[in-house]
Amino acid sequence: MTQEKTSTRNRKRQPQPAAEGERMAKSNPMARAVKSDASTDQDANKTAKKAASAKKPDGAKSASSPAGKAKSVKPLSRDFLMDVAAHVRDAVRPAVRDARGREIVGSASSGDATFKLDQIAEKALLTYLRRCDQPVAYYSEDAGYTTFSSGPPQYLLVVDPVDGSRAAKSGFESCVVSVAATRVIERPQLGDVDNACVMEIAGDRIFYAERGKGARIYRENASSFSRPKPSHNTDLEMVSWSMTVPARPAELVFPTAARLIDLTSLKGGFFACNSTSFSLTRLLTNQLDACVDFANRFYRDIPEAVQDQFINAGRGIVLGMAPYDLAASLLVAEEAGCVVTDAYGHRLDEVLMLDSTVSNQRSLIAAANSELHEKLMQFFDTRIQQFERLLERRAALAQG
Repeated sequence: MTQEKTSTRNRKRQPQPAAEGERMAKSNPMARAVKSDASTDQDANKTAKKAASAKKPDGAKSASSPAGKAKSVKPLSRDFLMDVAAHVRDAVRPAVRDARGREIVGSASSGDATFKLDQIAEKALLTYLRRCDQPVAYYSEDAGYTTFSSGPPQYLLVVDPVDGSRAAKSGFESCVVSVAATRVIERPQLGDVDNACVMEIAGDRIFYAERGKGARIYRENASSFSRPKPSHNTDLEMVSWSMTVPARPAELVFPTAARLIDLTSLKGGFFACNSTSFSLTRLLTNQLDACVDFANRFYRDIPEAVQDQFINAGRGIVLGMAPYDLAASLLVAEEAGCVVTDAYGHRLDEVLMLDSTVSNQRSLIAAANSELHEKLMQFFDTRIQQFERLLERRAALAQG
C-alpha cells in the first residue's frame, strides 16, 4: 500500500465509512453551585475563545461550532443534566466503594461485556427519566434508543451510565457518569452536542460545559465552581498520560507506544485508566497532560493484517471507542481549551452519535495544549506507519 508521509501536515486522509446499522433506536437532591450565569458569562466566553483559537490540525473546525444543524429549541438546563448524572451516581456509588457488581450479566449493543454494576446504573437512569416529565429520548450503551414522551421528544440524551466499568467494579476511582444533550435531529453527530455533564462516581467533581460558553468544574455540595487548568507542559519526557487498553491488541499498541512509555515513566507517568471520559476530564484538572486510544487506526489502515488480532483481543468481536464513550467529555475537553482529534489529526465533530457499529468506532489523541498535541501526533504517526510496514512485510512473507 502507499505509505503516508511522516509530516503531520501531509497526513493520510481518514477513510469515511458508511454508517452501518445506525439505531434511532424531581429528583435527586444536591446542592447547586449558584453563582449567577449572568455574572460569569464574560469569563466563560474567554475560556470558549481559548478553545476555539487553540492550534488545530489542518481542516479543523472551531470547537464552538456545531456540526451544521440549526438550533430550534433552548438547550436542556445544567441542573437537569446534573440531576440525571447524580441519580445514576448515587445508585452505583455504594457498589463501587465496596468493589461489588463485577458479575457479567449480558453484553451491550457494541458487544462489550455488561456487568452487574452497569445493570444497576441503567435501571437507575430508566427510573429517573420515566418520572422526570421531560420531552427527552435517550441513547445508552445497553438500552439503545428509548423515549418516554407522550409526544415527540425535543431532546436527546446520550448517556454512558458508568464509563469505566472495569475500574468501578474493582473499586477504583477512574469511573464517571457521562451525560450529553442535543436536540432530536436526523443523524445527530458529536458536533451537535449542546451541553454535557461528566460526574465522578467515587469522587466529588462535576465537569460541565455548554457549547461556546466554556467549561466549569463543580464540587458536590459546594456553592462555587472553578475553571479548568489544563497543563502547559510540552516536554515529552515530563508528560503524564494514559492509554486505553481493553480489547485493543496488546501486541499492537504496546510496541507502538513503548518508546514513549520508556521516555515518560520516570519524570512523567504512564497510566491505563480505561475510561475515555475519566481520562479526558483529567486534562482539565492538570492530572494528565494527554490521553490516547490509537488502536482503531491500525484497523482502518490495514484491516486484513490485524483483524484476527482485534477479534482475539475482543474475545470474538472487534471493540473500540464508540461515540457514547466521548459524547460528553469531548465537548467538556474542547471547551476547556484542550485539543482532541483522532489518530489522523482530524476533529471528531462529524462522527455519528447513535452508530455503535465497528465502522463508526474511532481513535483518539488528546492533549492539554496544541504544541503537545502536535508532538504526540508526530510520534504516533511515525510509529504507527513503521509498525504497519513491518506487519505488511510479515503478511507478505507468510503468503509465500
